[in-house]
Amino acid sequence: MFKEEYATRLIEGSKTTTIRRGIVKPRYREVILHAGSRPIAVARVEYVYYKKLRDISEDEAKRDGFENKAELLKTLKKLYPGISEDEYVTVIGLRVVKRVDTVNLNKPFGGLSPVELARIGLRYLSKELTGFESRLLLELTRTGDIDLTVARVLKDPGKRDLLVDLLNRVLRLLVEKQILREER
Repeated sequence: MFKEEYATRLIEGSKTTTIRRGIVKPRYREVILHAGSRPIAVARVEYVYYKKLRDISEDEAKRDGFENKAELLKTLKKLYPGISEDEYVTVIGLRVVKRVDTVNLNKPFGGLSPVELARIGLRYLSKELTGFESRLLLELTRTGDIDLTVARVLKDPGKRDLLVDLLNRVLRLLVEKQILREER
């Protein structure tokens, strides 16, 4: 999750890291970045390391999109009240792979991969999805493959269309709710 101004910097490439309080371990090699209550981009986690806040360098502050370390520290103290320079922070290097804030409805799944669509749907449509639908999408995020997910959860390759139809419904709902915007 990012504030709009930081998300813009990430997409432009002037921000290539994010520094987070504490020890953070990203769950995926590719992550979906969110800003303004919407997904904005897919980024690849290039590296992760940990160090005390006081040991952050001027160069690391600049990679995080700040003019200098003092500006970074001021912002971190506002974001994380009570943070001390003795605390560990996580430095996560990111490379934006593609934007996902708009979709092309003429392409399968709007141009998103099934896994990206499942992750976004799980995050923003929890009230609209049944428990079974959520379980199916979650399994898809784990396997990374429609056919393997169908085999594991539905136990019948002939039921592949159920998952594909669910993904198309998720896409339609995300566009209706304006979480994803249709390309113009």
